[in-house]
Amino acid sequence: MKKEFLKRKIPAGIAFLFNIISACYIIFFAFLQDGTPFQTVLGLLIPAALLLNIYLVYINCHRDINRALKKWGTTYLIISIAAMILLPAAGFAASSVYEHNITIVIMLAAVYVPFLAVLLIGTAHSALTWQAAPAGTVNVSEAGKNDQAKPASAGKRKTLTVILTVFLLLGFFPAYILLSRYPGLLQVAVSPCALFLAFVSPALAILVLKSYGSISRPFSLAVTTVGLILMIIFMLPLFATPSTLQDIETDFKTTFGDNWRERIDPETVSRLRTTRFSLPGYFLGYFPGNYEYRKNILYYEGSDGTGEGLKLYYDLFRPLPGAQNLPGEGSTIIRIHGGAWVVGDKGASNMLQMNKHLASLGYTVFDIQYGLTDSVDFPQLAVLYNIVDRATGILPNRSVNLSIGAPDHLKGSFTLDDMMNHLGIFTDYLVENADELGASTESVFISGGSAGGHLSTALALAMSSGEYEDLFNPKIQVKGYIPYYPANRATLFLKMIGGADEWIDVENLIRPDSPPCLIFQGTNDGLVTMETARYFKESYAKANNDCCVVIYMPYAAHAADYLFSGYYSQIFLYYMERFMDLHR
Repeated sequence: MKKEFLKRKIPAGIAFLFNIISACYIIFFAFLQDGTPFQTVLGLLIPAALLLNIYLVYINCHRDINRALKKWGTTYLIISIAAMILLPAAGFAASSVYEHNITIVIMLAAVYVPFLAVLLIGTAHSALTWQAAPAGTVNVSEAGKNDQAKPASAGKRKTLTVILTVFLLLGFFPAYILLSRYPGLLQVAVSPCALFLAFVSPALAILVLKSYGSISRPFSLAVTTVGLILMIIFMLPLFATPSTLQDIETDFKTTFGDNWRERIDPETVSRLRTTRFSLPGYFLGYFPGNYEYRKNILYYEGSDGTGEGLKLYYDLFRPLPGAQNLPGEGSTIIRIHGGAWVVGDKGASNMLQMNKHLASLGYTVFDIQYGLTDSVDFPQLAVLYNIVDRATGILPNRSVNLSIGAPDHLKGSFTLDDMMNHLGIFTDYLVENADELGASTESVFISGGSAGGHLSTALALAMSSGEYEDLFNPKIQVKGYIPYYPANRATLFLKMIGGADEWIDVENLIRPDSPPCLIFQGTNDGLVTMETARYFKESYAKANNDCCVVIYMPYAAHAADYLFSGYYSQIFLYYMERFMDLHR
């Protein structure tokens, strides 16, 4: 009796309590300030409740219990798996819409409701587990008799077992993607969503056990082991978070001084992100702050040469009229999308949620287009990533399948010179229309990812050098730049596109007085390897410039920041906000 109490009743009671507290916390999460110690403790209860719920369903597989409790356990597993798939999908969807109200509706309907349902079903299951009378283990021989009595049902169960087992084993593919430098776009979905998969794997394994009908055979032991192994693998990024934060703190102190935090006004700090990483924020996302936007504003229309017929637009995000005392007030951010210089676009393809968030902080954000080359096809594009890796001695010998589209009006036989010229045209447009747009030209940051990281680096270094005033408007003062996984060393591919040497090898633009930079780089990026960022930082040091910080994200792949609420995006955004405040 005592063993039964310790094994079942205590976990059931704790799970019931954790589920109730977590459910209440979720209801009020949007209205609470995140980051306090109390909030952190509450945040830890959520994954604890999820793990206890799975454990209770598992131990109930060992017992001959009533059908109602079995059905509640099965229902919990199915709903939790569906929710863990839906939550990141909803997060991506919320990052792809412009409207403030639609974003909120997506988060409430597709995030809060299903997650709350998981906890409420877990609450009911834990309560029923507590109330269930102690019983012996499942009688395998009796189960066999029942199987013989109902051959049709047994056949369906075997088929279901096979299907579920196949899905469970397929989990090793995303696990491989997470652990390796997989050079494909699937890493965008796996890397930031690994923690969701950590709860899917054991739940799926238990469903296999329930369909199999026995937990006392070698097959069941193997299934349980597979579920646990996958869960641990998918939790590795979370386990690595404390050491990641420690490394970043060390780099910031080395680069910006031990007192870098003291240089930020306390009033400003209160309006920035208050925590470096929040587990509730990871699961539930963040409601956007207040902002306004304008879409598809024309800033250039070509009339001759390679630019004939080319139309370039931008989206504008800025704080609401009358908003005051915001951290980014009086500063401008130029955002340049990625896509290997061949595909991509502003808006949903350029981490739209980031634009909305920065505007809510007071920054005036320009999400801009530039001409894309059509002189390189996709087979050649696949070679790009081999070239990037060859430059570092790592050659995966795989092709890359890219399916991101681009508007037809952006395509042309454009070289890097043309692309930089387009960015230069925008700098002139910005200066000429700054007053009307409410933008500052005296405090400008530039940011972009992948190819956009390369172009933002080239633009920031060239403008700050003062050597390209004929190309970029000299009235713009670059205070810093923030490239994400910048593709700076795809030298051979960039030569295929064509352009001046300084756009191909941007390290040549680094000067002792080049502006400070903050780089996001995943350690498992299979498209732009971490050696690229390391080499760039070393180039800064060779130029006697120590104002470059690289934030290395363990297990992070290319575009691992695209899930706005993911651990990678949360951590980097915390330091990005402070980096800009230090230098604006």
